[in-house]
Amino acid sequence: MTALILFSHGSLLCGAGEALEAHAARLRAGGDWDWVGVGYFNFSEPRFAQTVEEAVAAGARQIVVAPYFLVPGYFVSKSLPEVVRTAREAHPEVLFNIGEPLGFDDAMVDALLQSALTAQPRDHWRDPLVRAAEACRPSPECPLFGTPACPKAPYGVVADV
Repeated sequence: MTALILFSHGSLLCGAGEALEAHAARLRAGGDWDWVGVGYFNFSEPRFAQTVEEAVAAGARQIVVAPYFLVPGYFVSKSLPEVVRTAREAHPEVLFNIGEPLGFDDAMVDALLQSALTAQPRDHWRDPLVRAAEACRPSPECPLFGTPACPKAPYGVVADV
């Protein structure tokens, strides 16, 4: 069985992984992979190691890791190989392969063009942040927590987490 793990840095911002989770759902629905998951390096859950454990428990004998990054910067060239090395040591029976970052894929031109064609004036710039916050899990680590922009905790009030 072959699993696909979408690897991203993660964020303290609530709901920041919403887009990546949506990509994973579309890939699952596409049926090209036996198993699809998301694993984060920092801050967001699930962490990469946890996602590897879930894939292996589901029967994965090969794991393809697709970095959700534009360029092969620090997290792709240093952090990702380290977390994959640790996963290989924990699961020597599993074959791990790492894909290329997204940056030079021709499909990115279409995505950039779509972004330009749907550009909004300044009064709409917060719309993506509002959509991401709808997926909020209150956390004092989030930069919006306890501010007027936080959808889960009233300003000045610390919510139970």
